[in-house]
Amino acid sequence: MDTRGVKYIGSKAALLTEITAFVEEQCPNELPRTLLDVFTGTTRVAQAFRGKGWKVSSSDLSWASEAYAHAFILRTTESGTRIPAFIERLRALEGVPGWITANYCDVISAVGAGIVKMWKPENGRKADAMRDQIQAWLAAGECTQHEAMILVTCLIFALDKVDSSVGVQQAYLKTWAARASNPVELVDLPFPTGPVGEHTVGNALSITYQPATVAYIDPPYSAHSYSTYYHIWDSITRWDKPAVGLKTNRRIDRVSSAAEYDESMSSAWNSKRTALPSFLALIERLPARFVLISYNDESLVPLDTLVASLKEKYASAVVKKIPYKRNIMAQIGNAAAADEHKTANNEVLIWIEKTSVQA
Repeated sequence: MDTRGVKYIGSKAALLTEITAFVEEQCPNELPRTLLDVFTGTTRVAQAFRGKGWKVSSSDLSWASEAYAHAFILRTTESGTRIPAFIERLRALEGVPGWITANYCDVISAVGAGIVKMWKPENGRKADAMRDQIQAWLAAGECTQHEAMILVTCLIFALDKVDSSVGVQQAYLKTWAARASNPVELVDLPFPTGPVGEHTVGNALSITYQPATVAYIDPPYSAHSYSTYYHIWDSITRWDKPAVGLKTNRRIDRVSSAAEYDESMSSAWNSKRTALPSFLALIERLPARFVLISYNDESLVPLDTLVASLKEKYASAVVKKIPYKRNIMAQIGNAAAADEHKTANNEVLIWIEKTSVQA
């Protein structure tokens, strides 16, 4: 199934055929094909359903997810007419050092405890020039917010192809990855045909969603926050050029010990204490007839505990296990599980009809 995404922990790229087939098998044919993709991430699942003719509404805490949604969920042939010409103009720019170059391109970290080698300086300078130009066009009214977000997505994807990290932005390689020597190359991105969707930035426990037939839930399941894993993409999207801290030059409002720490980026799914009650509260508040949970048998809340809790409340819970090779980022660094030699686990799909047991 043809979708696009940056490197991302928990990406469902390899499972999209299984997920879409399972939903279409469970969902009655006579109901509208509308989907809430509640934790959309890179929008892979939303892209897959849009490509199958579903109308998708997506949401996420991540600012970068908004850019991806514009590129893949909101874009149409008409709305992207000018994108190729904008890209040609951006490709012609000379590199100019700026915020990206100063913080992520072979520089001493903010605390002086190492070298941050995310991109080669020549690629950083080119990216700085392009991102500044996009912002200048937006400020001058030469491009729309929609066009700017599509262009930002193209830039993020280009930078993802020439980075020197293990896939998360709090672990950079000490020596340059081979791909980092390639020049950053901005290209347009294909998008799925299908109904135009919408996107909301914010906390799933407080967002007001429009009714849909199915809600798809794939929250983060570890104690590690995605807002710290992908902070650079958020910064490039918002382009607020924040101060940075720690050995990895994380944006300062994602550093929990900093006075500037942004509490709104905290996720209830990063704590074993709050994950299960948040799951149940979210399912209850979502205006959808059916809920599909994409789960993992290495998650904070044991699968049996989650399924038992769901069956106590809802009349129907269909469970399907899919053997799945662990992604490389789950096998190394802070994301590694206790068994460092484990290379496979199960992805679990849980289908719920929101009819309570008491009904």
